[in-house]
Amino acid sequence: MYTAYANELIDDGLPYELQDRTSDIQFSPAMNAMLLAAWLVICAVGFAIIFLARNVVAGVAVIAIPTLAGMVIKPTFALCILMLALPTGAGVGFREAFSLDRAVGVAVAASFFLNVLLTRPGLRIRHKALWVAASLSVWIGVSSLTQPNLSWEMIRTFTQFQLVVLVLIVYWIIETNHEGAFRWALRSYVIGMVGSIVLAIKSGQAIRAMQETRDGRYAATLGRAIDANMLSALIAIAFISAIYLFARDRSLFWRAVYFVALLFLPLMMIRTGSRGGLVALAFTMLSPLLFVRQVLRRPGLVALLLIAIVLASVSAGVLVDRDGLESSVLARLTDLGRAKQALEFRMVPVRNALDAVLVWPMGTGYWSWFERTGSQIWPHNDLVFCLGVYGIPAAILFTAFVVLLMLTVKRMPLTVEKLYARAVLTFLLVMGLNIKQVSAKYYWVFVAFVLAAERIGWWHAEPEEEPIEDVHHGDTEDTETSSGVYHAPYIH
Repeated sequence: MYTAYANELIDDGLPYELQDRTSDIQFSPAMNAMLLAAWLVICAVGFAIIFLARNVVAGVAVIAIPTLAGMVIKPTFALCILMLALPTGAGVGFREAFSLDRAVGVAVAASFFLNVLLTRPGLRIRHKALWVAASLSVWIGVSSLTQPNLSWEMIRTFTQFQLVVLVLIVYWIIETNHEGAFRWALRSYVIGMVGSIVLAIKSGQAIRAMQETRDGRYAATLGRAIDANMLSALIAIAFISAIYLFARDRSLFWRAVYFVALLFLPLMMIRTGSRGGLVALAFTMLSPLLFVRQVLRRPGLVALLLIAIVLASVSAGVLVDRDGLESSVLARLTDLGRAKQALEFRMVPVRNALDAVLVWPMGTGYWSWFERTGSQIWPHNDLVFCLGVYGIPAAILFTAFVVLLMLTVKRMPLTVEKLYARAVLTFLLVMGLNIKQVSAKYYWVFVAFVLAAERIGWWHAEPEEEPIEDVHHGDTEDTETSSGVYHAPYIH
């Protein structure tokens, strides 16, 4: 009975010494609001120094120092800053030596280590997929040692190591904090995605088509840091996140924000001209209808999904009807001949990868790929890329990684979080058939969200009936769910 009593104390939010400490240093709501207001004022002063006083260094310092302090105190705040900057890629920077995206990544990593020293929250990495991801990075490092361009290959290995560290940090922040961290991070991402597109249009770097040539492919982004396929993936995940937040959030203000995003993001998705992104998003949106029993159990969520599909369709229809698409983008989306040529062009590196693995079973190497295969591009497929570039062991590890992710989503309770995690994973897998994502930051960040959604899903799961006789007979041991989170027996 003690366990059930302790569980009730925790659920009621009362102090309880066995409850895990959060990585966020806790303050009162009033203090949190004051700290946020002070940070916004400091940022306004910093931007004034940058744009009015024309002193970039001083303005950046004024903004960066208190921001880093806030990241150390509140890792959730650090995650929100990371998600705000994630849609920009390396498109916001200064003379190619500095980028907002890289600076935020370094700040998040530094604040992570400082916060661990301060709070030391308990964390057990429950998901084997993360260990497999780490093993994949280790193998990439090992395979790089045998490649001819060793220095360049080791740089690539270090980049992959950074991505794995990033996914662990994001996972750690969400796992060691309450549900609010998960939602605030996704809110920040949706706002950052919409804001990046607005900045791109207002600054003159509007989403537009470029001449599709051998050296400069079609691209659409803030600057030229992200190609069209990657930008479409960023927009699609923001669209899926907005649907989840609209279903889970109860605030009318935030729901209004999500509604605007649901109308706006499909327009930008089409303007990227990414055929693969549109196909992957369409399949993701329709895939829940394949699970008939779940549809019958959650008709409200299915209705919300259909409404989102209707809104996206209406937005796309209005854009096309008013000639909002550039002629080159429209031709790219409707010309079947060009689509067939693009497919044939991308099949060449796939065949090269299958041939190369017979000669170099341990991989051709990231930079040695072009010299050894004669291909102009890397394979536009995650699994084939791992097979050809990093060899058979990498392909096996990547397959195991994907299977573990799918099993994680499968064992989640049927909540909004399960549907969100499945939608994100479905999109990443389908998109991974068309482009190379395993070296992209957004891919690993949202893998962390897929894994972390399991714990939040169990919070919202309806408790299953348990026989009260088991408790009366002294069976008061904690039960462990498939997510690895311990729950005390329920007494009804």
